[in-house]
Amino acid sequence: MAALFFLAFAYFAVGQASVARNGAQTAADAAALAAARADRDAVQDEFLAALMSGDAAGLTALLGDLGSHAGPACSAASAYAEANRAEVTAGGCVAAAAGKGYTVTVKSRRSVGTSVVPDTEKMYAKATATAVVDSRCTFGSASGHDLKFSCKQGEVTLDPTSGDFRLDLSTFYTVHLSR
Repeated sequence: MAALFFLAFAYFAVGQASVARNGAQTAADAAALAAARADRDAVQDEFLAALMSGDAAGLTALLGDLGSHAGPACSAASAYAEANRAEVTAGGCVAAAAGKGYTVTVKSRRSVGTSVVPDTEKMYAKATATAVVDSRCTFGSASGHDLKFSCKQGEVTLDPTSGDFRLDLSTFYTVHLSR
């Protein structure tokens, strides 16, 4: 009978560890997505200036490579990790390969908890996620104030000088987890 109780408590410990790991993965996913989105959003002013001036070379360059904005990106990652009861580990926010996103590693702030397995109260779940920013569009042409883009969702024509124009970078870029 004692063996059955021990086995039941051991399964409970495995469940606790699984819950902690899932929570850490959620925090890592949210933090990586926040970092990538902040990196994308950091080019808002530059993208708008290129639109307003009709700078084809600038738009083409921005659609091909956002550059790296690690400061705001990693700050956003930390905030989202914190909101999900985790913290970004030291060196845990780095630009992903080809500079098109971020890999974030987090550690949960809560331990796995106490159980029949020794020292689980000193164990913390860790998880890593990578989010990338991909361009949805290429610059097409300019005609007067109208700028045309060839996008995955179809052709997009903008007049940045119109009174009701609002730049939505999600039209031009997608932010998603990389698995």
